Amino acid sequence: MKILVVADGIGEEIYDRAFYDAFQNLGHDVHRFTWKEYFRHYQYTNRYETDGNKVKSLYYRLQNKFITGPVTAKINYDLVELCRKVEPDLVFIYRGTHIYPSTLRRIRQTGSLIFGYNNDDPFSSLYPSYFWRHFKKSIPFYDHIFAYRWKNIDDYRKIGYPKTSLLRSYYLKEKNCHLPSPHAAYACDVIFIGHFEDDGRDLAIKTLLDAGVNLKLFGTGWEKSCLHDFFVQKFGPIKPLYHDEYNKALNSAKIALVFLSKLNNDTYTRRCFEIPATQTMMMAEYTADLATLFEEGKEADFFRNHDELLQKIKKYLNDEELLKQIGISGFTRLLAEGHEVTDRAAEVVKEYDRMKGLS
Repeated sequence: MKILVVADGIGEEIYDRAFYDAFQNLGHDVHRFTWKEYFRHYQYTNRYETDGNKVKSLYYRLQNKFITGPVTAKINYDLVELCRKVEPDLVFIYRGTHIYPSTLRRIRQTGSLIFGYNNDDPFSSLYPSYFWRHFKKSIPFYDHIFAYRWKNIDDYRKIGYPKTSLLRSYYLKEKNCHLPSPHAAYACDVIFIGHFEDDGRDLAIKTLLDAGVNLKLFGTGWEKSCLHDFFVQKFGPIKPLYHDEYNKALNSAKIALVFLSKLNNDTYTRRCFEIPATQTMMMAEYTADLATLFEEGKEADFFRNHDELLQKIKKYLNDEELLKQIGISGFTRLLAEGHEVTDRAAEVVKEYDRMKGLS
């Protein structure tokens, strides 16, 4: 069928672009619409060079932040025109923060089905009220919305929207994979690659460092931690890792940590699939949901507090055979249950077929 993938286009390699490629791999005719280019007149997540005009930069920055104004209107107008031209069977909107309800109504008039997907939690009280307002008003006009987490299925149903189902995150087999040898620059016993949230993760990492654990830290936002100066003394500047470097780093550690976003009320996260794909052992915050994906102590392990985290890290670093076996078992479970992005794209197509009454 003909599919149009719609998204902001930021982080495209693991988000909307990943679905675009997966739909293509399944044999569909896939088109793409992104709106990051509409805001290229300021340093939108450092993606573009600008002409240095500060007034122009502020003009576009404010429209993108508050999702209003002529640029956002242009995005919606162009999307409707593209749908009329392409005539897709399915419009798959990834994190539709900038899409108006009126736009969805016009697209539905063309005969397309509209599916939504969102890796963030639009019902979280920690976001500013303006951020999700267009998406929330648009919910009734989606033919189906895939939820990233079980909580959001309940959230949709509480507001009277029943057309929702779970679509978990995924790994990318081309980018998240086992490498035969560690990379010297990243070699360590324990690694965490991820953003900072003020949820105690910095204290957990300090607990391990104080105990002498050979640990490396990468990610964004760590300047917000009260322990930032302490970490910089240990590691130097804390930087994010992407793509090949991210995969090399995970492969170079004996244990990879997972902290779950409280901003998004996560009970699992993308790293819960990316880490097992490398055959590195995963040590994650415990949730009942995550414990259904990997068996505790056999396919991954979990911690409920900082003391348990330290205790288990010491245990596994003293038993590297067990550590390696858990990494391999987690990888085996990952493959057996199908958590790659193409598996997720197939679930989307299956829902489309169900709604169309196709076999």
